[in-house]
Amino acid sequence: MGMRRALVMAFRIPAVCLVFAVSFIVGGMLSGLSAVAQQGAPPPPAGESFLLSFLVFSISVGVAVSYLVLRSSWDGWRLVVTLCLSVYGVSTAATQIETAWFLSSSLPRGTIQALFLQGAITTALAIPLSVLLLGKWRSPSRISGRVEYERPRTGPGAWTILLLVVAFVFLYMLFGYYVAWQSPAVREFYGGRDYPGFIASLRANWTDRPGLFALQVFRALLYIACVYPLVRMLRASRWETALAIALFLSVWSTALLLPNPLMPSAVAHAHLRETLGFGVVFGALAGALLWRRR
Repeated sequence: MGMRRALVMAFRIPAVCLVFAVSFIVGGMLSGLSAVAQQGAPPPPAGESFLLSFLVFSISVGVAVSYLVLRSSWDGWRLVVTLCLSVYGVSTAATQIETAWFLSSSLPRGTIQALFLQGAITTALAIPLSVLLLGKWRSPSRISGRVEYERPRTGPGAWTILLLVVAFVFLYMLFGYYVAWQSPAVREFYGGRDYPGFIASLRANWTDRPGLFALQVFRALLYIACVYPLVRMLRASRWETALAIALFLSVWSTALLLPNPLMPSAVAHAHLRETLGFGVVFGALAGALLWRRR
């Protein structure tokens, strides 16, 4: 029975990856993002590098979402709605809020709205189909009459939330300085200067752009709100939950491998390294701290 299930999943998980790829393309078409992007600098022509990048993105996202679905103790619309909100919140809302903060004045008109709409369409198409493909519209535990695994209903404590917010802001600044800001292409793109050290960069940002810290506090709370339902629904130990959330938060960075009309490839790849490292570290920390013994 285990071998049969493994063979079934060997076909279903690639199908989920394909669903995300098609949904992403459809979202770009229906949202008008492709047309809006052509108003600015056109992306490089599609070729083998694009296909490879798109393959990496689709497989990474498909595998991460499949893992969450298969390890979830929830099913049906409860699972679909939870995943839709979490996926859209992390992959689109939290990301494009920052895009609007840094780049809204330099983007073609309608780009930000199209980005939000593309994420909504992609999520609305991909998540229900993924849950259906992976057989989670109805839980096997309910069919067999076994007791379903459930996390405690108590939410995370205030100190846990405060610690995660502080960690989010610190890690954001840390990876931003030591990974992204070390790239001359990034400094040139944003018109920034080379700071003599990490503390100097913190002081300069606090003086010149104090609103950036408030923005990151808001994004931290959004991340926590998106991640906590996933932690609660997972049928996993603390360490497995930490790994699952680290995977979930980091895979969306692979979108920066794709031709990007918002920024040059050198800048996008620097942000890829930055956000990938940040997602792994903060995701593992959030998963471990938000986990509760059943």
